[in-house]
Amino acid sequence: MTDIAAARARVAAEARSWIGTSYHHMGTLKARRDPAGKIVDKGGVDCATLLACVYADAGVIPPVTVPYYPPDWHMHRSAERYMATVLDHATEIEENQALMGDVVLYRFGRAFSHGAIIVDPGWPQIVHSRWRANIVHEDRGDIGEWADQKRRFFTLWPAV
Repeated sequence: MTDIAAARARVAAEARSWIGTSYHHMGTLKARRDPAGKIVDKGGVDCATLLACVYADAGVIPPVTVPYYPPDWHMHRSAERYMATVLDHATEIEENQALMGDVVLYRFGRAFSHGAIIVDPGWPQIVHSRWRANIVHEDRGDIGEWADQKRRFFTLWPAV
């Protein structure tokens, strides 16, 4: 396994380790589990802080402090605040280039304001923290409410 493949696998595993964590605006606490795997503290994270925590915990980027943002900023502003932070660490790629460990951003409101991590076996399988679901969960990123959302893809590794 190459170093990049190993890093992508670490990202996917780390993302999945957050499944079951509660949604909490600007939170950075992963759910704690007992030795049997039962959640004993639901923690809390949102979609932006989830990305920052996962990539840092997987050793892909240094720890990132996500600047404060109101939970509804994307409904009132067109500034691409979320995407700007992603672009500090990643480059945009085409959908057909997206692999496990890459990021997909969705447009809600006036800006790209929701992010998810692509996990194995690859796009469209994602892990994300959703306000509506109130939890971090695994999902398909191309059906249901996600089917018609504008989306853009990013990688932290050299584009293939």
